[in-house]
Amino acid sequence: MKKFNINLALAVLAVITLVNCTHDDTPLVPVVDPGVGSSTDELLVKKFSTAPTFDGDIDAVWSEARPLLSAATVTTAGDKTITLNSSSNGDLSLEPTDLFDPYTGESYKYSLRGGHDGTNLYLLFEWEDDSDSRDRQSWYYDGTKWRQENKYANHKNDKFYEDKFGMMFPIGNPEGFAGGTCTVTCHRGLTDAEAGEKATRHYMKNEGELADFWHWKRDRHAIAEACDDGFVQWEDDFGKASANGRKNDDGISPYSTSMKFTDDVTGYSSPKYVIKNRTNYYWITQAEIDGGTAIAVTNVAADGKLTLSDGTIIDPVAESPAYAQGFGNKRMPSVIINEGGQGADGRSEVRIKAKHTGSGWQLEIMRKLETGDPTDASFAPGQSIPFGLAIFNNAAIGHGMSNFLTMKIEQ
Repeated sequence: MKKFNINLALAVLAVITLVNCTHDDTPLVPVVDPGVGSSTDELLVKKFSTAPTFDGDIDAVWSEARPLLSAATVTTAGDKTITLNSSSNGDLSLEPTDLFDPYTGESYKYSLRGGHDGTNLYLLFEWEDDSDSRDRQSWYYDGTKWRQENKYANHKNDKFYEDKFGMMFPIGNPEGFAGGTCTVTCHRGLTDAEAGEKATRHYMKNEGELADFWHWKRDRHAIAEACDDGFVQWEDDFGKASANGRKNDDGISPYSTSMKFTDDVTGYSSPKYVIKNRTNYYWITQAEIDGGTAIAVTNVAADGKLTLSDGTIIDPVAESPAYAQGFGNKRMPSVIINEGGQGADGRSEVRIKAKHTGSGWQLEIMRKLETGDPTDASFAPGQSIPFGLAIFNNAAIGHGMSNFLTMKIEQ
């Protein structure tokens, strides 16, 4: 498999931008720039001579596509007005001030290539990331009770989340989108935030406007091989922290985060399912639950012991430090995943084959140019479409942004 390396000096992108080697010294083909050049802000969607095989590998036809080479940078996102993590117990001093800290200032180099065959849009999206981040809010035992790792990092050593990306395209001609892309949907300083609510939200500027929003999550889409195809809409409660305009298209959710069990007698909580003696696992599949590999928790004792539906006991104290915060290799997942709609419904129609190469992410993306769904963007040949993208490096919300981009689709 030929691989792409993005470890390029952005100042010399127009020179020999395609010469570097990957972490395993596999050279990029061709070694000499084939003449397609590169851009820092325009994605040229090439009319392919032959459609690529949609398998996650990089076929030779991708050498026809001019790469957009840039970086997604985490900027400030506004001060928090209320705590986001339940572990903070309402003490705002325990959390960083800015919503995107401690990711602020990080920057992620990426390459994005595009092509079409008259029916489907194909994207090849690669970005630098040495770690395949899967440890999403794992359950651990703190010596007193079962807890989850924080969703929102309080400091640089408190990052327990999955890698993600987002892309946003206009539907029709929303006010300001051509000049501002994703920035026009992002609203800060919202009022009336309650515990766990962010004072920064996405919604459209005007009633009736829409934007197409694709959101891929490493853990939650691991077997679905799709992303959440959704949209951003106007919200009547604009200006308030409750105004969340992000919605998913109709379809089967490929994941559930309902992995919490609370004992009616003791009042203590724990993960809902466990896989006995499994180590370093980051999700449980619905098939593992249905087949009995994952066992339901039926009782949480005051001393932390878990009784399972098969009558066996998990004793986190006796097995210490297997369930310890941060490094315990038997910490339990926070998510259940399934195959989702497999491209047969609106939510799963953006198909994705994802691979972590050891030095970064390599995603091949496919969607029909036209779906007929009013909540999907149109990718008609001959069009120029503004768009923006985001990269989440082991982050729930602290994302690097690359906006003010244009997609130009060849006839």
